[in-house]
Amino acid sequence: MSDCGVSIFSNNLSGLTANVTFYPCSGGTINLGDQVFPFTYVTDYWFGSYDCYVPTYAYNYILSVPCPSATPSSTPTSTPTATPTNTATPTDTPTNTPTNTVTNTQTPTNTETTTNTPTNTPTNTETSTPTNTPTNTETPTNTPTPTPTVTINLTPTPTPTNARIPFTVYSGTTHDSACGQYYPLVTIYGNNPQFDYCTQFWNVLNGNSTVDMSGFYNNGQIVVELNSDGIETSSYSLCVTLTPTPTNTETPTNTPTQTQTPTNTETPTNTPTNTPTNTETPTNTPTNTETPTQTITQTQTPTVTSSHTPTPTPTHLRFQFLVFSGNSYIDSCAQLYNAVIYGDSPSFTNNTQFYNNIRGTVSINMSGFYSLNTTVTQLNSGGAQVGSYFSCI
Repeated sequence: MSDCGVSIFSNNLSGLTANVTFYPCSGGTINLGDQVFPFTYVTDYWFGSYDCYVPTYAYNYILSVPCPSATPSSTPTSTPTATPTNTATPTDTPTNTPTNTVTNTQTPTNTETTTNTPTNTPTNTETSTPTNTPTNTETPTNTPTPTPTVTINLTPTPTPTNARIPFTVYSGTTHDSACGQYYPLVTIYGNNPQFDYCTQFWNVLNGNSTVDMSGFYNNGQIVVELNSDGIETSSYSLCVTLTPTPTNTETPTNTPTQTQTPTNTETPTNTPTNTPTNTETPTNTPTNTETPTQTITQTQTPTVTSSHTPTPTPTHLRFQFLVFSGNSYIDSCAQLYNAVIYGDSPSFTNNTQFYNNIRGTVSINMSGFYSLNTTVTQLNSGGAQVGSYFSCI
């Protein structure tokens, strides 16, 4: 087990968790996983860059340990050794020169001289020169390199600049209670300039929340549910505005109607009848004749009359914006004065008319400049936009 490594600590980040990735100088990537400041990475090779991502600040802190110079290696040392040369030169030079001279001298004129001169000169020269050449032996010299433990004080610079954005909201324990706006306005802070893009909210501008953030929050009729830490638990939703439909109610009305009803009335009529007989005897025979007589009788006939009963329709609720106002765009960009205005569109830059209330007409003089997240617009006294949107310089 190696005793070498690198220790990383920070006074500002002490106790926070970071996801650490190590990029060695020798190449490659090593994921060190989640580490809590301060922490130590034990290794034989610690040179390179350490990428420390701190979710609390959503910020990457980069720490570099300078890469080492060329790695020391064994240096073979050639030690020259004197080379003695032993030269054995045995020289044998035996020379045998026997000279046999036989001289026979005879006085007679005929002189015969026989001279035998054999000369044997063997010269044996044997020269042996052995040369002993020693072998140069490389003697590796290992120079130990001390490996110290590097301790680095990590001071995060700069401080994360992702400032939180304030939002004025209505809170509630349920979706409907937040939409109903039963409680006073409160201010919360998000991590994105657009309300429905935020993934976490706090009740303070800096640091951790000091209260339980559980509940529902309504900003401009857009609702989000948060857990105790202020983290979004479900997707954003809109408040539902119910528009009642007019109902036709049938109301029975008794209307007197004159109806002519024929009535049969028996009226006796005396009709004289002359009947010739042998005896002239006048006889009166009564005859009943029915004569129709029209009699007017009043009869009440119920008549169904359609009666329309109007039902009140709720007024359209506008979207709320927390802005900074001023007599000039410089004042509004300086964010000196807070104001709440309302528009018909949930997107600030899509509105060309603003109001000072959530329903109804403008009731004050709205002349001036209004900025939201460095976007500025100018309004006239009635809240109508003058010109177009522009940005703070």
